[in-house]
Amino acid sequence: MADLDGSPEMGLRPGTEVEFEWSAIDEPAGGMRYLIDRVWPRGADTPSREGAFHTNLWLSVDEPGPDGLTVMREDLDRNSLDLPAVEPRSFPTATGTVRFWHGEQGWGVLDADETPGGAWAHFSAIVGIGFRALDAGQSVEFDYEPVQQDGYDSQAVSVTGR
Repeated sequence: MADLDGSPEMGLRPGTEVEFEWSAIDEPAGGMRYLIDRVWPRGADTPSREGAFHTNLWLSVDEPGPDGLTVMREDLDRNSLDLPAVEPRSFPTATGTVRFWHGEQGWGVLDADETPGGAWAHFSAIVGIGFRALDAGQSVEFDYEPVQQDGYDSQAVSVTGR
């Protein structure tokens, strides 16, 4: 996040790598078919839904520059654009064990019957506050999505130790 030259508007500078959560909408709004639900600088911990990074909608401040990037600002009044409600994505849940965990790298693999071959997990998917890690052999419950990640066919999106 950056102060845009002393402006009261907060946003991301052009060229800042970000991570984000998005949702598809059925009817285009302003010619767009996707909504960004949350956005944060790449490499930062995934923000909670409360606090400084909480947002409803980000809008372009100006036209894109020659590099195709634009400055964004947060619009706290999502209803101002009369956008349709978007239901949060739901994920299947599995109960399993931690196959291995690379604490220094912040990732590991979870095994469950529902995720043959294992589910890749990042420390940011572990439910909790502060430093988060898992131990090999630990029982876990996790939500996952079918997506390719480092050779695994599933990725954990939320992990709780049991």
